[in-house]
Amino acid sequence: MNNKSFVLNNYKKPKRKTWKIILISIVVVLLGIGIWLGTSAYSAMKKITALSGDSLFNVFSKSSQEIKGQSEGRTNILLLGMGGANHPGGTLSDTVMVVSIDWQTKKMAMISLPRDLWVKVPGNGYSKLNGAYSYGEQNSKTTGGGGEVSSKVVSEVLGIPVHYFVRIDFDGFKKIVDTLGGVDIVNDKDLYDSEYPAADMIGYDPFKLSAGNHHLNGDVALKYARCRHGNCGDDFGRSRRQQQVIKAIKEKAMTLDVLANPKKLTDLMGVIGDHIRTNLSAGEIKTLAGAQKDLDTQNTISQVFDTAADGPLTSTTDSRGYVILPKKGIGNYADLQEIAKNIFTKSPTATGSAVQGATTTKNNYKIEVLNASNKSGVATTISNDLKKQGYTVNKVGDAKSNYSYSIVYGCGNASQTTAWEIAKNLKFRINYKTNCGGMDIQIVAGADYVATH
Repeated sequence: MNNKSFVLNNYKKPKRKTWKIILISIVVVLLGIGIWLGTSAYSAMKKITALSGDSLFNVFSKSSQEIKGQSEGRTNILLLGMGGANHPGGTLSDTVMVVSIDWQTKKMAMISLPRDLWVKVPGNGYSKLNGAYSYGEQNSKTTGGGGEVSSKVVSEVLGIPVHYFVRIDFDGFKKIVDTLGGVDIVNDKDLYDSEYPAADMIGYDPFKLSAGNHHLNGDVALKYARCRHGNCGDDFGRSRRQQQVIKAIKEKAMTLDVLANPKKLTDLMGVIGDHIRTNLSAGEIKTLAGAQKDLDTQNTISQVFDTAADGPLTSTTDSRGYVILPKKGIGNYADLQEIAKNIFTKSPTATGSAVQGATTTKNNYKIEVLNASNKSGVATTISNDLKKQGYTVNKVGDAKSNYSYSIVYGCGNASQTTAWEIAKNLKFRINYKTNCGGMDIQIVAGADYVATH
């Protein structure tokens, strides 16, 4: 390993940044919020992707192009999140996530890899995964750039082709949320992180947010997505909140308040141009923008690889610092590849372990059904349906506040597979949290609930 890479891979920040938030790049840029409007969009497009000297007319008159992997049935897009300019270690990838699209079922899946995973980087030997992008950027003349190098590494780890990459930085996330006018979320419990890092990355800036409905600006939305100490929970709890914020951004971006507001669109194009980079062409972005209306973004499959006891990864601290390794040995990613390749056919788990031959029975878990729809009898209807299917429902009641959407919460690692199956059958969103008041699975019927019979 060269000295420059050694310094990057062993760079010690006052507090670890974990910005698993960059799915907004595909939600906002790739899934169609009006990127084909005016010269501001053209300027943004010239910055985020190569246009080969196309004129404004040629860019906007381009035909949609077939997306790589579309004819094979699956497209995989690597999403990279990093600090960016003016941040320590700004080219280290604190977020590494693959978004997959199954073109036959119109399903989407998110697969998150830990930034400290020990991997082989082409031309640079073994190092942490977060250093792949930085190495590629430093040696772009020979490597093709950070996105190209990161794509090769992730493809090798997961055993699937990586067709594209999209990169966004920390400031871009905050500015997009603020440009949209903030986002609305429902926080399910009081949060307090006394060790949230301050802006100077030296001291602390404690973060606190009460349970309930909140309208978040960019700064608070980032803190909500990043907090990891105190009762904010572990990595998986943080990933759940990040996905919640991402969905809120997507919903806000598709409102008439945004789409019919030329100034907001123009400002948004400026932010996108300054903070997002991709190797998607203009025609390919246009195809994805058109495809968004048919994709099932409400039931996105989530897979987070971490070091849970029943997962495929483990961790150690030695001369390399803190690193994460496959349990089967350095360079042996067979377990991760099995999960990634079958993400659309097998239920994912919160821990990252593959679900193979699961033998749990439906009555193993305590289930609570809550009515948050402001419609009478909804919770009872769902409870009766679940009982007919063989589930045991322990509690039925009303939620403390109304929800605009319906959701199933898996509470604790043991219940994740069953929670996913229930959410799939009900066509509800799926998320996870550590505590559901003694329940293993919590089902919340929101205002969008429609009985299936």
